[in-house]
Amino acid sequence: MRNGAQDTQLTNQENMIYMGIDVHKRHINVAVMSEHVVLGQNHVEIRDVDAYMVRLKKKYPDRRLRAAYEAGFSGFALYHQLESLGIETIVVNAADVPTTDKERTTKSDRADSLKICHALKCGQLREIWVPPDELSGDRDLVRYRLILRQHLAKTKTRIKMFLYKQGVQIPPELDSSHWTRAFRAWLIEQKMNTVSSQTTFSLMLEELQHADDVYKKHIQRIQELASADRYKQNVQLLRSIAGIGGLTAITILTELGPIARFPTADHLASYVGLVPMRRQSGSSDMSMPIQRRAHQELRALLVQCSWMAIKCSNHFNSVYEHKRKNKKSQVAIIVVTRRLLNTIYAVLKKSQPFVEPSKA
Repeated sequence: MRNGAQDTQLTNQENMIYMGIDVHKRHINVAVMSEHVVLGQNHVEIRDVDAYMVRLKKKYPDRRLRAAYEAGFSGFALYHQLESLGIETIVVNAADVPTTDKERTTKSDRADSLKICHALKCGQLREIWVPPDELSGDRDLVRYRLILRQHLAKTKTRIKMFLYKQGVQIPPELDSSHWTRAFRAWLIEQKMNTVSSQTTFSLMLEELQHADDVYKKHIQRIQELASADRYKQNVQLLRSIAGIGGLTAITILTELGPIARFPTADHLASYVGLVPMRRQSGSSDMSMPIQRRAHQELRALLVQCSWMAIKCSNHFNSVYEHKRKNKKSQVAIIVVTRRLLNTIYAVLKKSQPFVEPSKA
């Protein structure tokens, strides 16, 4: 005999229509399922998504629609689109979707959408946090710095390679990874052997100047963002920690979002990818290196900050040197990075600047 709670749960499940969505650039593949049966699979062009969802709601007027799709290149545009249509939507990490070996070896859009739909119906999916539009825009602005910096670096490399090809030797005192004003002035004075080569070289220098100007303008915009009311206080708090500057602080804040969404420092460490893998079976219990699943860019940035921190902070240097006695430097710096991340969590959670512990 069913009790009242079971009746309510069953009613809610039977009242639900589930959708698993496999997203591509020009179309989506949608698997639709009720509690008991697959209702259909459809190939839908991106421009027709709204119309398709409206038809689906009309077809099942007394049902709640719930959808899920994997996070990827498309970001959260589809999430906001479906939510605006009144469809409950979650975005999931692709690695969290249960997959059989057969599904890995016989992959297709139809199979992927059906797999997501079935996992959604069975309650096996854990949604990821979707940032609000303002934070998402701030994050895109800060992330674009890396693209501009890479473009600037590639432009410089092309110029040097062109000089080598033309047989132009760079003076040893000017040949450095850091392009000084003296080196730039020397570049302008160089003359190539042919008119076409000179034209190519002039265009390269114009591209360099343009890339440099855009990068500087972008840095200025990021600094203005860091000074905005919604970030100013937290940027100052993070800058109280050794190894963290203004650009790093605003990058951390836009990537993490509100610190309150992480219940503990361990949750934050798991998000960044600074927790060890573990394999336990029977009497065997092994701790492995840090997990591969991580926020790669943020973890790399924090490792860079840790190298800076051990140079200018006795506290972090002592952590490094203590671990360095028995471990390799690569392992020791990860320990420092985890300590740095815990400090970031505490500073933001308590809204208090970091104070260097007094040396005993």
